[in-house]
Amino acid sequence: MIQNKQASRAALRQRRRLIPLADRRRFNDAIQQVLLDSGLLRRAQHIAGYLANDGEPCIAAFTQRCEQGKQSYYLPIVKKQRLLFARYQTGDLLINNQYHIAEPIAVSTLPAKFISVILMPLVGFDHQGNRMGMGGGFYDRTLSFIRRKPCKQRPLLIGIAYSLQSVDHINRRPWDIPLDAVVNENGLLLFSNKAIGLLRKTKSAQQMN
Repeated sequence: MIQNKQASRAALRQRRRLIPLADRRRFNDAIQQVLLDSGLLRRAQHIAGYLANDGEPCIAAFTQRCEQGKQSYYLPIVKKQRLLFARYQTGDLLINNQYHIAEPIAVSTLPAKFISVILMPLVGFDHQGNRMGMGGGFYDRTLSFIRRKPCKQRPLLIGIAYSLQSVDHINRRPWDIPLDAVVNENGLLLFSNKAIGLLRKTKSAQQMN
């Protein structure tokens, strides 16, 4: 089973890396437009994203839109096998962590509990909201508080992917934290009542205006 998952992860990463540059740029633009148009982030005060790596969708233009508005934008930093989120603006100094992934120099950080929305990179996803990551388990450990009931305050979890990263089924283990939604170049996929309810509220507010 582990070998099968490792093989699937390697194949999906390769598939993502092989997207032609022109298609990748077009897909990235579409993903960021879906994010902006969805309304899911309209009331979000603290948004965490990522810096694209290993062929992941680039959301740099979306980052700049956050900076122009009243929203605070954060990037993950690794601390003791978990993630904290450091405030980030385009042009801030970055350093490579022990995994050779760029992260900001943390002046102040915010725990995941207080982030409004986390935009999560992924290797694969299915249509039940299950996510396959790189295999390190950082997001699952960081978000483990969500499994404790009742969890009254938690971020909305949105996976960012290309449509070719979709798979039929991903086995959900007890420690896996499912996604609320996925955004790809074709649109928005909703999985949780939290995401569906938020989208409904956003549409109602738009109609009233």
